[in-house]
Amino acid sequence: MALPHELLTSTLLRARVQDDQGADHGVGHQVWMHPPTHRVLGWASRPTSFGPTRSVWRLNQLRHLQGDVAVVGETPSRTQQSTLDLLPTLMGAHLYSHDGLALGRVVDALVSPHTGAVGHYWVARSDPRLPGASRWRLQPNVILDQQPGRVVAAVGSLDDLPLVRAGLRTQALQTGQRWRERLQETTVQAGHRLEDWLHNTPLPQDHGNRGAKRRPRADSPDGDRGPGQEVWDAWEHPPHRQPSPRQDSESYTSDQEPWL
Repeated sequence: MALPHELLTSTLLRARVQDDQGADHGVGHQVWMHPPTHRVLGWASRPTSFGPTRSVWRLNQLRHLQGDVAVVGETPSRTQQSTLDLLPTLMGAHLYSHDGLALGRVVDALVSPHTGAVGHYWVARSDPRLPGASRWRLQPNVILDQQPGRVVAAVGSLDDLPLVRAGLRTQALQTGQRWRERLQETTVQAGHRLEDWLHNTPLPQDHGNRGAKRRPRADSPDGDRGPGQEVWDAWEHPPHRQPSPRQDSESYTSDQEPWL
């Protein structure tokens, strides 16, 4: 199986190393590189879970990848972990802006397995071992200065770098921003439609009879009220309480008996 044109160093470190004879040499442990030229020279594997011995492989010893297995040729070089700690590398270095602001860490790199050239680095804001962390792309030509464990880039924040993979937090922020922009756009459109409706709607015309004063009804108390009378004077004997003519004819005097 042919090697891919590009692969991540994290993929190489997760693979278990086996030689042509099928002997197991452990899982990938560390990448060693030449930082000034941004080239990956090889990687080291851990043959056993315990012990300081490491197996160091050149990148051109990689034959092919079969799932989680990296098949290599020839024999490795044996060394100690203390020696590997002295090798320069940008993996795990802290990234700073040109103003000295801490941005994150360099956690991965996309390399060519044939030449070892680094296409770009991946930067994480938090611990790369946390699931759902975001990744930003850092081009080698953006790096201004590099020292052991420290990289300075010509950017002001992580927002100046292209986003490679959005994490849970970044996805939530982007979703909220899209909803705010959509709500603002809907509010502006509704305001424009309301302005157009108010502008195109004709105003009601006044025909001259709306300001006329209502005349009091003839049967209302105000209709037969004199100029010197009050409202309660007209209601001293309301119409529904006026005595009828029959009641007047049937009225009796004080010297008459009520049964006569």
